[in-house]
Amino acid sequence: MRKGSLKWILEAVQWLIALVVILSTMLTGRWYVKAHVEERYDVYLDDQPLGTVSNPEEIKQWEEKQRQAFLESWGLTNVQVTSNLDRLRFELNESFSQENAIDVVLSELGSRIVFGVLATELRVDGKSLGFLKDRSTAEALLAELKQPFVGKTKKVTALSADTVEPVSAHMETYADFVQKVELIDTPVTPDRITPTERIRETIAAGEVQPVSYKVEKGDAISKIAKKFNIPQSQIYANNPELKGDFIKIGQELNITVRQPLLAVKTMESRKEKVTVPSGIVYEKDDNLKQGIIQIVSQGKPGAKLKTYQTTRINGNLVEEVVTEEQELEPPVQTVVKQGTKVVPGVGTGRFSLPVLSPRVTSEYGQRWGRKHSGMDLVSDKKTILAADHGKVVFAGVKSGYGNTIIIDHQNGYETLYGHLSKIEVREGHPVEKGEKIGIMGSTGNSTGVHLHFEVMRDGQQENPMKYLSI
Repeated sequence: MRKGSLKWILEAVQWLIALVVILSTMLTGRWYVKAHVEERYDVYLDDQPLGTVSNPEEIKQWEEKQRQAFLESWGLTNVQVTSNLDRLRFELNESFSQENAIDVVLSELGSRIVFGVLATELRVDGKSLGFLKDRSTAEALLAELKQPFVGKTKKVTALSADTVEPVSAHMETYADFVQKVELIDTPVTPDRITPTERIRETIAAGEVQPVSYKVEKGDAISKIAKKFNIPQSQIYANNPELKGDFIKIGQELNITVRQPLLAVKTMESRKEKVTVPSGIVYEKDDNLKQGIIQIVSQGKPGAKLKTYQTTRINGNLVEEVVTEEQELEPPVQTVVKQGTKVVPGVGTGRFSLPVLSPRVTSEYGQRWGRKHSGMDLVSDKKTILAADHGKVVFAGVKSGYGNTIIIDHQNGYETLYGHLSKIEVREGHPVEKGEKIGIMGSTGNSTGVHLHFEVMRDGQQENPMKYLSI
């Protein structure tokens, strides 16, 4: 081996031995430090340093004792307690020289600690009504306020002329509040928690909400009071100008009352079987005498299944609409033949006015202490017309009636025309409906020019207004 190579090998060995010694020293030092240095933790509250401790559990145990003392001081149980110590932060500090400053840290925390309870604030349309002890208590109160309107559903007849038959007593009901209701969990001091009963009373007492109402056709004080669920006395108190039950269409009424702070809106969906009328189809028949009707085939009502959606506020009906219809059975129309054949002298059973453009001056019934057997008509047009087809059975002077015409319509009806100034038909002659039979006058027991008109059915006098439209 050459001398130069040997020298190089010896230098390399020396360097290797030196490196081993250095590494051994470093590892031994680190082991020594680890074996002889306690762990330390820097304590921060809201990112502000409070000191260094060796065991964070000591602080947590101290905090728990403070929490229990807080509960005992307020006499609280089963509540969620919060504190600003929930924001404590611990960071490991490996500095060799740091001392355990537990007493300093606890003293600092004792001056800064703030306890509270996690309550639930109830807000209605942004207005705070108070703090309940927890969310479940608040939700239970709201459910209690809804219950009277959800559990006591009234049956409402559909807004139609149909015959309604309930299919099932089952109704799907959705309930919510008209106002915006918010539940907000917030830490507060215990003295700010409001008893549930007090919040319930606040909601019930409500506030004054100005309301006006315009009187509609068919309204009455009692009906308006029922519609708004208020006593009639409140309407009279708000409107001192009212006298008795007298109100006018279009009149503005003040029906302002104190309303609860929360109004419950319910929407019900129900299904009902509805009878659909059969209807009638008429077929003209010139072989049948006019006024005669014959049933060809009897119809049969149909049936539909209707779904109604009903909206109420505090139990009062606001709206009801049909959201769905399903035909169960189509209706079958009744077919009727209607006679059109005109037979001379035979009436149709339907009467027309015996005077054009008349005005009634005296009606059928009691008059001057005795029965007035017909009705008196006056008009600028003095021509008297036959009220229906028929046969003249009397044309002459009749006691008390003066010049009189009696027409037998040969269908059970007779009509009488009295006080005429002139008769233009003769006994035994047929007359057509609307044919001129005489002139209005004032003969007999009469106080002026007019027509006295009577209708008799099977010999019995009847009110002519039942047959005439004036």
